[in-house]
Amino acid sequence: MSLNYQEKSQFLSQDKSQFLSRGRSRLTIKGLFHTLLIVLTWILFAYWWIKVIPQISVEDASMAFLVIFLTFLICSVLTLLWVRYNIGIFRRKGPRKNLPSVSEEREADYLGRRLDHPGYDFLKYAPLVVVSREEDRKNFKVPLGV
Repeated sequence: MSLNYQEKSQFLSQDKSQFLSRGRSRLTIKGLFHTLLIVLTWILFAYWWIKVIPQISVEDASMAFLVIFLTFLICSVLTLLWVRYNIGIFRRKGPRKNLPSVSEEREADYLGRRLDHPGYDFLKYAPLVVVSREEDRKNFKVPLGV
């Protein structure tokens, strides 16, 4: 089963909206790994602070802790405000129903080179496409024996 771009975007947005409206997050191996990595990083951070604190004065340590705490506080508040803003958008507008339609047809690539090809449908279903570049053009060809 092959889906075109519009069908894929509708499928993905439908799947995402069901996930967002459910209100629960899924537990994944990737999420567990990220959590473990964060915990280990904080343990390493605390370990190095324990090594450094005996070597510095109380004023320097207090200033460092204040800067770290304020940085943590500001980042947390900004993140929570950003999440609240995005949740507000979701509640006002609801989930995305679809993505803006984008034409697959192009006359030139992003560098301005003209595209020469036998047709998008022909290329889409070809098992092999040979791409070559000649000065300011790109040529797309399907070998005869394929």
